[in-house]
Amino acid sequence: MNAFLLLLLAMLPLVGAAQNATPATDSGLNRQVEESLPDEPNGTRLILDNTRTKVGKDFYDLFYKYLTAESAQPGTPPADSTQQHIMGLVVIMVEEIPAPGTASQVLISISDQPVWQQFVQARYDLLETDALYAVETVRDYLKSYQEMLQLLGSQDQKGSGVY
Repeated sequence: MNAFLLLLLAMLPLVGAAQNATPATDSGLNRQVEESLPDEPNGTRLILDNTRTKVGKDFYDLFYKYLTAESAQPGTPPADSTQQHIMGLVVIMVEEIPAPGTASQVLISISDQPVWQQFVQARYDLLETDALYAVETVRDYLKSYQEMLQLLGSQDQKGSGVY
C-alpha cells in the first residue's frame, strides 16, 4: 500500500506537465466554435443516430454520407446569414425499429415531424438505394419548409399590427 502511494506521489508532477500551462482565451474558444459550424444553405443541421442493429447503423452511415456529400458539392453558393436565420437549427433523427428476420423499419423525422419511413433489408445495394431515396425526400422536405418560412416572413404576411 505504501509503495502504491509513493508511486502515485512520484507520478504527480508528470500529470501536471501533461496539461497546457497557458489558459485559452475567450476569443480562441469562440473562433473554434465558429469554425466548427457548417456553412450550409439550409441552416445548421444536427443528424442524430438512434439505430439499434448493424443494418440500421449501415443505413445511417450511408444516409449521412450521401446527405453531407450532396451539401458540400462544389459550385453551390455559400449560405448567407438570413437563410440560416430563417431555417435555424434543423434536427434530423434516424430511428430504427428492429423487426424479426433481416429487415428493420427505419423512420427519419425532422424536428419531430415524420418525413420518411420504410422497411429496409440487410442487402447493401438495397440499403444504398433506400438511403439515396431518403436523402432525396429529406432534401425536398427541407426545401419546401424553407420556401414556406420565406413566404410567411415576406412583407405581405408580416403586417403592422394595426387592424
